[in-house]
Formats: sequence, C-alpha cells, structure tokens
Amino acid sequence: MSQPLVSVVVPVFNAGKYLQATLDSVLAQTYPNVEIVLVDGGSTDGSREAVKIFSHPRAVKDYLPPGTRAGQTWTRACELATGEFVKLLCQDDLIYPHTLQAQVADLVSTPQAAMATAQRDMISASGKVLFRSRGCAGLPDGHINGLRALQIGSWQGANIFGEPLTVLFRRKEMLDALPWDDDKPFLLDMFFYAKILARHDLVVRRESVGAFRISTSSWSTRLAQRQREQFCAWQRHVEDMAPQPWYRIAQARINNDKTTVMRRAAYSWLRFRGDLGEPASVR
Repeated sequence: MSQPLVSVVVPVFNAGKYLQATLDSVLAQTYPNVEIVLVDGGSTDGSREAVKIFSHPRAVKDYLPPGTRAGQTWTRACELATGEFVKLLCQDDLIYPHTLQAQVADLVSTPQAAMATAQRDMISASGKVLFRSRGCAGLPDGHINGLRALQIGSWQGANIFGEPLTVLFRRKEMLDALPWDDDKPFLLDMFFYAKILARHDLVVRRESVGAFRISTSSWSTRLAQRQREQFCAWQRHVEDMAPQPWYRIAQARINNDKTTVMRRAAYSWLRFRGDLGEPASVR
C-alpha cells in the first residue's frame, strides 16, 4: 500500500528548552514518509540557530523577520508543506510514535473527511502526565459531519478538538482555509478548525496521540477571563453557521463558565506544585 507524504510543520519562536524534544517526537514516528517544515518567526533566544543546524533528509526551512505575528508564522509554515497530509505541531508539544500512522489511516479510510482529530494527554513543564486522554467529549469514534461536530464543540464549552498536535489535515482543504488568524490568540486553532469543518467532515480517534504541555501561556488565572470571552466569540461564530435552540445556547455558555473555573483551579494547583513552566514563546 502506498504511503503518502505527511508534512509536520513546526512554527518556531523562542522555543527555549522544549524544541529538541518536540523534534525528537517527530523523528521517532513509525510512519516513514515524513517531511519536516521549520519556520522561525524571528527568535532571539538561539532557536533560529537550532533550526539552521537541524538535519533531516526532507527538511524545509524558512526564517521570518523579528516582529512577525504568530499567525503569519503558522501560515507560512503551512504554505511550505508539500505533503498530501499536514500536521502543525507547536514547538513545546509532543506526538507519540504511532500518531502519523494512525491518523493517515483514519483519513485514507474516510475520504469524506478533511480533518482528523484524536485525544491527547496533558503534561506539566517537567513532562509529568497530569491528565490522560483529554478531548473529543461528545464526539463519536469515527466519521461525523463537520457542522455537527462544531455544534457539539460549542455545547461542550471547551476545545474538544484539541490543540494542533491532535489534528491531521488534508493539505488541499487546509490551504483553502489559510491564513491562520491570531486576532483571538487563545482560539487561533479553533477558528481555523471552524473554517474547515463548516465545509468538510471530521474523523475522530478516541485515543491519545500526543501530549500538550501546560505553561503560563496556555492556562492562567490572569488570562482566564480573556480565554472565556474568546471562546464565547467562537460559540457565537458557530451559532451563526448552524443555528441552535435557546436552551442549547444557554447550555453552551454554562459549560464555558465551568471550563473557566476548572482551568483556574488547575493552574493554581500547578503553580503551588512549582511545575508550571514559563511559555516557550512570548509575543
């Protein structure tokens, strides 16, 4: 059976100590036909040099000037991908060795879907697993209509699709949805998913395919209100595309509030334990 090329794109900005572990997780894939795209968005901490010395038979690299916005770096990285399938991997997250093999199989066996997603584990700054098999709440295992999936995500009041590490795109449909828009930075990924799922279907794997590293850039008491407001904006965006009854909208807002409370509690607990690292990048 043919093994189509998969592009793993890694936008880089002041990645600190985590970048090498992220790249090692890509190099450890059981799937053999992989292209690695690295785009530095103007790092000042040595990450640019780390990108330059990284070696791989199918490495593609680009270097953007200081001051480049995160959304622009993500967009450029995706534009450079040449694989039939594309995974964007943030610079401090990890994918497990079977991830590409499994998710390519999901998309190949589900031609109606333009996007595959799965669950993920959540790890602390030191790499300790804090929560296992998070995400996909309310979604069935397997094929689901894209708009229906968005409605479920709105009702759940949380990112059930996961961070980019959990997602594999078909390249054509991903390119049609560009650019990544970071006007609402906490929901940069969710708004991009919505552009694809508004027109295409989703395939779901209820299995952890990687690890999302929690840092001060992801969960924060100080930023929790902004995260909540941006998620409300995403919910309204979904409701405009797929109208819902009033009680579903009320449920969606209540669940968003619950997620905010849980995020604050988790952040406070990690800070107390001293295992909440600084973000790998700050803009």
